[in-house]
Amino acid sequence: MENKGKVIEKTSYKDILKQKEFMKIVWAGVINRFGDSIDAIAFTWMVYMITKSAAWSALVFAVNQLPSVLVQPFAGALVEGMNKKKLMVVTDVIRGMITAGLAALYLANALNPWILLIFTLINSTVEAFRLPASLAVVPKVLEEKHYEYGTALNSTLSTVVQLIGLGTAGLIIGAFGIGTAIAIDGTSFFGSAFILSFLKIKEDTKTGRENKWQIREYMLVLKDGFSYLKGQPVIRNFCLLAVLINAVIVPLNSLQTPLVQEVLGQGSELLSVFSIAMTMGMGIGSFVYPFLSSKLSVRVQFAGAGTLLGMAMYSYTWGENFQDFTAGIYALTIAASFLLGVSCSVLTSALSVQFMKAVDQEYLARVGSIFNAGASASTPAASFLSGALAAFCSVSQIFRLCALFCVIIFLVIGTAKIRLE
Repeated sequence: MENKGKVIEKTSYKDILKQKEFMKIVWAGVINRFGDSIDAIAFTWMVYMITKSAAWSALVFAVNQLPSVLVQPFAGALVEGMNKKKLMVVTDVIRGMITAGLAALYLANALNPWILLIFTLINSTVEAFRLPASLAVVPKVLEEKHYEYGTALNSTLSTVVQLIGLGTAGLIIGAFGIGTAIAIDGTSFFGSAFILSFLKIKEDTKTGRENKWQIREYMLVLKDGFSYLKGQPVIRNFCLLAVLINAVIVPLNSLQTPLVQEVLGQGSELLSVFSIAMTMGMGIGSFVYPFLSSKLSVRVQFAGAGTLLGMAMYSYTWGENFQDFTAGIYALTIAASFLLGVSCSVLTSALSVQFMKAVDQEYLARVGSIFNAGASASTPAASFLSGALAAFCSVSQIFRLCALFCVIIFLVIGTAKIRLE
């Protein structure tokens, strides 16, 4: 078990609520999540309605991930020499403006697949700077002993508000349209920026990077981050795990609408049920994670949750055998999505906590950006592959292949001698 031989201080959710600066980050994220939960359904449905193609849906999702792969490794080193609080505020404002612009174009009937790709690419590029900054800020406002419960509380609150968003998304879209739903997401970015503007953290200015950032220094910082990662086998294994997790869940994101329509034979109502059930599972998973982490080894956490993820994915395909039995389709979707949410939440929580524990604070933005880029690299590749397979294979066949791959990989992780702590 991790921390063996160390005295572990007891903590609880109540202690996290007293961490005022950390809670500002949490509440900013909660507001963002509310907007994103509404946008998740609206944007996914909008893309499919505009393109009428599973391949295009996969392509848009793939493009969304490209900046994480191509930009974020270099952005992380730049973030080391910037005021992270200001960067988080500015990037949230920019993303709000971009999302509002997308909503305006939709309302003006001026959207087409290529414009969707361009807006998605710009928004994701800005996000590539936001993510390493937010990752590097957490250890500055939260002690290591609070990581498990802090991560769990953040995920749980985000899940609750996401459920509210998903529950109201259909009403908003039905009453005001897709454009209004996306505009609400844009507004949430401005709300997040407002809260973060009051964040109080001590920025590292010892090197004077904020005022005297040079290309040579930037390259040295970037190189140092790669060197640090090279000498840390546990962190490298976490990166590989993140790559695998992202790859196997790609169909859930890029082919979600085709799954609902083609495999399960239902409409947008089931898409909402899909999202709500999965979000509830994520909420339960994040809430119980601190208790699981105190009882189970890191290896068991990953192997068990990963195997459950694969089994949940495979179960969706059973629905093609009884599409006319609507009640059965809904029951299957709710059960599979709930279990999928639990497994995803445990996997991501374990990765996040163990990563923050394993990496020195001074390297967190750099190594975190490399970590995220490596993890995200599998997503566009898997999305393009999903799009290509969609031309030759059915959606259900793609889900079965990913599910079997997931189960095999995580069973190997549970039995092989791979360093995870």
